[in-house]
Amino acid sequence: MIPERARRVSLAWAAGALACSCSSQPSGTLLLVTPDGETDTFTRAPTPAVLRVDEVDPSGTTRTLATAQLPVSSMDLGSLDPSSVETLTVTGLDDGGARVLFGESIPLELGALDGATLPIFVQRTGELALLPKPLADARRAPTLAVWGRYLFVGGGADASLALNMQLYDFAALAPVASLPGLPRDPKSIAFVGSVAWLIDDSDGQATEYDLASNTWQTVSPPAGGAFADVAGGGTVVATDGTQYVVGATRTTGSKTATVLVFGSSGQPSWASLSAPRLGAAAAWVDGRGLVVAGGSATAAGVEVLAPGASAGTALQYAPDPSAGAGASVLPNQHVLLAGGTTPAGQDATVREIDPGCDTAGCSPAPWVALPLALASAATFARTGGGQPEALVVGNEPNGTTHVYRVTQATAAEVPTKQPHTDARAVVSPTGSVVVFGGASAIESYVP
Repeated sequence: MIPERARRVSLAWAAGALACSCSSQPSGTLLLVTPDGETDTFTRAPTPAVLRVDEVDPSGTTRTLATAQLPVSSMDLGSLDPSSVETLTVTGLDDGGARVLFGESIPLELGALDGATLPIFVQRTGELALLPKPLADARRAPTLAVWGRYLFVGGGADASLALNMQLYDFAALAPVASLPGLPRDPKSIAFVGSVAWLIDDSDGQATEYDLASNTWQTVSPPAGGAFADVAGGGTVVATDGTQYVVGATRTTGSKTATVLVFGSSGQPSWASLSAPRLGAAAAWVDGRGLVVAGGSATAAGVEVLAPGASAGTALQYAPDPSAGAGASVLPNQHVLLAGGTTPAGQDATVREIDPGCDTAGCSPAPWVALPLALASAATFARTGGGQPEALVVGNEPNGTTHVYRVTQATAAEVPTKQPHTDARAVVSPTGSVVVFGGASAIESYVP
């Protein structure tokens, strides 16, 4: 009997006639890796009855390769092009057809699977799950970023750990061992290919660090701005890959209007918001640009930095002095703000803004209040199907981390598997939301 912790499903497919003239059939093994500490991923109610394997091409087109009744030990995936780059997804459906299990690979060349074992982390939907093999430390307030198939961890509240880089490999589902130290504490970070721009406020400079070659160089800022004015700010990535390090999203230090922009050339330039802010929320909206909200008791509540623009444009929203909210784009191209606190320390509530509104009387549409005030938060809106909803990951002023699933009318806590303090959250290389900080474990969530 296969242990619950790791179920092996043999995959077999035939090479497409146009892609390969070889006579043998490539084959591989799919290793379904279940969460640390769970023994009932496949058996608890609602019980998955059907296992489905799909391929997703780079354009997002999905094709079902195989379905089988559980339990299953082998599946024939039919004819595949071994030269194509695809993402494989594994879905467990209950008797009613509802998705109760899900896992996703990184993008991969299917031909590379010949004779190989591909691990895919499979977890229950709608809850948090522990990824296998925790990291080496439990730093608080880490700086998180995604580099290819890796989750990058650096910085954090403990200065003794700030230069200790960690990488979690979502292909191997394990941390990378024996990494070198970082040349600079990354208060903010942006990746340009394999080069990480490490930004702090210590000496007026930044560091270009090439992780692939473990080489780096110190760089001065481009004319017209200072790295200290964005250090501590989050990085927002546009659909075309342009990156915006938004100083106004930091929750400590001085107010700032400065934005550091990395365009297609990979070289940085400066842009400016219409007003300095502290603790603002920011998100990218296609057709609008970088939308920034909150963080000022006197400036417009919302402004937009259009693609290619060097200055933000204030919209006709009343000032929003809240700080620490997270922002995410809803399917209707509105922006959802969640978490953050008012100047009195109260919950700033969950609210929806329309970045296309620029007439007198624009105001956020209220959703729901959170059960607790979160002084710092990240928001992840669901992009497909059903009523609009989001996951909110944030920390109380004392650092205690909470995770909430919110809809327009409800806010339900999603329990973490381990207590976290001053955790941060990002979207992983496989599309899940991952939470890390104040505990060595990484927790993963899929809706």
